[in-house]
Amino acid sequence: MSINRFIKKPINLLKIFLLVIITQVVFANTSLSKDWWNNDIDSPYLIGEGVLKVFIWEVYVLRLFSGNPTFDPSKPIVLEFENLRDTTKKSVIKASIKELRKMNISKNKLLIWEEYLQNAISDMNKGEKAALYWQPGKQITFYVEGGSKELIKDKEFADAYINIWIGKNTTKPDLRKIITGQH
Repeated sequence: MSINRFIKKPINLLKIFLLVIITQVVFANTSLSKDWWNNDIDSPYLIGEGVLKVFIWEVYVLRLFSGNPTFDPSKPIVLEFENLRDTTKKSVIKASIKELRKMNISKNKLLIWEEYLQNAISDMNKGEKAALYWQPGKQITFYVEGGSKELIKDKEFADAYINIWIGKNTTKPDLRKIITGQH
């Protein structure tokens, strides 16, 4: 018996083992704590994850979850934000309104929508998480991990707000591709 025979067999077994592990990791549902947004989507799948950068600063990690293993814009999703730096409520609202303004939203609607954001958004510290649960054509729920929950039943606002990140005309198309699994 040659030594190569003994080496090849364990290597082939290792390849099979790694393939099984990789398959389980790629196609497994993501298990998350039940005390936060996970109650909205049964067995959520992580579709994609990316980092929002503004100039040279990394602002947050963005994760897109769905009840399906692939992104479908007609199905509910959760967009989770993990803050990589401290962010103020004021700065998030200002940036949100700036993005919504690019969608040609009327000034009157923007005033109403800014009030929604005043009620839904909080100051966030580095490491804290927030999430958006979006039901297409219906509503959006804002979550802060371990804290508040704000449901907004304005379908036009809900669809416009989520499209800041997943819309075809987003100002961050590369990030959109990554989080929607189209990279």
